[in-house]
Amino acid sequence: MRSWRALTGGPSVRDADRPTMLAVSGGADSSALAFALAGTPGVHAIGHVVHDLRPAREAEADRDVVERLGTRVGLPVRVARVRVGPGNAEAGARRVRYDALAGLAIEAGCRYVAVAHHAGDVLETMLANLVRGAGPRGLRGPAPRRGVGRGVTVVRPMLRVTRANAEAICAAHDWAWVHDTTNDDSGDEDARLRAALRARVLPVLEDLRPGAATRAARAAEAIGQAVRVVDAAIEDAWDQGVREADGEVVIDSSAFAACVPAVREGLLRRAIDSLGGTGHDRLSAATTRSLAGWVVGGRGTRTVAGLRLTHRGADVAVSRA
Repeated sequence: MRSWRALTGGPSVRDADRPTMLAVSGGADSSALAFALAGTPGVHAIGHVVHDLRPAREAEADRDVVERLGTRVGLPVRVARVRVGPGNAEAGARRVRYDALAGLAIEAGCRYVAVAHHAGDVLETMLANLVRGAGPRGLRGPAPRRGVGRGVTVVRPMLRVTRANAEAICAAHDWAWVHDTTNDDSGDEDARLRAALRARVLPVLEDLRPGAATRAARAAEAIGQAVRVVDAAIEDAWDQGVREADGEVVIDSSAFAACVPAVREGLLRRAIDSLGGTGHDRLSAATTRSLAGWVVGGRGTRTVAGLRLTHRGADVAVSRA
């Protein structure tokens, strides 16, 4: 509850002025979130999303469980049904789920959606991104706050709470949560990696070092603070050494070379974003690092991932290929 308050305006805001919907799947984590925050002024509803990644009978059974939970804690339940398109199933499901939750929150008159990501999810995300070779952004774990459009902000008040804590809360309320089979070892490559980490790696780490997940959550917060410092440096470097004109971004290569590598890579990612179209998330950390090195020491023109980088004297122009 303290974390929820900190993420929705801080101690100066009355609870009634933090209109929040709780995202509940029916699992132990989100059920614990409902038991912890239901009845608090400002918590107005439960939101539940039914998607097509599971058999219809299972999905509807989970909806029924969530509706019973809503009755138990005294909150109305709003339900959205979505279809997940082709491609990366996990990423697609996440995108349509947040969009649906934002719509439900607006219907409920809520500015915030509280979701139940916990310390184990933080450690899982950090490890998954670590083995992919991610930079600091990938190692900071899920953000405590995230805008999802239409004036709605997702908040994650359980990032220092463990899965065991959540199950204990449910047990204290004599509540039997449901098991989401989409968390099992199936689906696309990303889902399989996460499922393997969850089932085979995280328990070993917790056995070797009890409290590993909560320590990882604290480390993720520290990394997040460092990322914000780098972001501020990127803003300064952009203002001093970058200009936009005629469908391209022009970078002063000497000013670029004077930046530390993390700022160089951030400048490139921002340049790509400013051009529109394919986002920088389509470029791996290794590719971005290679491009940053080429801007400093390369010559001529280089084309990669639909981008064209061209040296022009003291400048490098970035454009769509």
